[in-house]
Amino acid sequence: MKHVEGKVAFITGGASGIGFGMAQVFLKSGMKVIIADILQERLDEAARILAQSTNRDYHFIKVDVTDRKAMAAAAEEAERVFGKVHVLCNNAGVYGNLPIESATYEDWDWVLGTNLGGVVNGLVSFLPKMIAHGEGGHVVNTSSMAGLIPLPSAGGLYATSKFAVRGLTDSLRLALGAHNIGVSVLCPGMTRTKILEAEQHRPGHEPEGAADSEKPDLFNPDMADGMDPVELGERVLLGIQRNDAYILPHGEFKDEVQGLFDDIMKGFPAEQHIAPGRKLFEDMRRKATEEAKAAIKND
Repeated sequence: MKHVEGKVAFITGGASGIGFGMAQVFLKSGMKVIIADILQERLDEAARILAQSTNRDYHFIKVDVTDRKAMAAAAEEAERVFGKVHVLCNNAGVYGNLPIESATYEDWDWVLGTNLGGVVNGLVSFLPKMIAHGEGGHVVNTSSMAGLIPLPSAGGLYATSKFAVRGLTDSLRLALGAHNIGVSVLCPGMTRTKILEAEQHRPGHEPEGAADSEKPDLFNPDMADGMDPVELGERVLLGIQRNDAYILPHGEFKDEVQGLFDDIMKGFPAEQHIAPGRKLFEDMRRKATEEAKAAIKND
């Protein structure tokens, strides 16, 4: 999707951090942008900043991505305001200091419900409309470098959700090529966002609890040291225009990712007899995958 001027984008988690960085870059490129967020104070702050923007084609929607009816209503509102949506950025996410070995059902439901369920709700709400209008488009699902490399205990729930988003996005890319809709998975590293504040807004959260004060520094970095969200947004726009399968803005992870894939390759047997029926099945699957890849356009 090389030409983006005049196109309409919908961004969840769009009023701060990565989402707001994308919104600012998209507006600068001439797009119309729906900025969706769960927190009114962040929407208000985004409005204050964008009041100085030369492109005033933006609209704010307060919405919880885990609320399916609200997401469906947001999709309808987006069309009423700007018309057909071409770019969907499922970006909203949460992070908590929740050791995977002792996480409760409530912990799992909160992290997966937002990070994975929010993406699903965005797709169900918008994809049928994007396919129906026939003008092509692009979907960006925000995973994380934690969707490529594992995290220790305290990041385990987050990594689980982000690995799932990555897998979903890889398959979605194969499914939507025939509809001229590109798909990218965004895997950022440390960026100047407010994601570490997410637990403060979790339903039932008790502020200033002992668990909050005892979090290890590893999982409470100084986010001021992170990448500028606008710089990251520029990389996202480039990824949309090139129809990149993976958008990987943080080069400091290259060696670690290479090592991970080296470890994966070591897990295969050096030599193995493969039964003809099994080989035939995998050849058929591989052919179907290659045909789906061939339908993906980069124009």
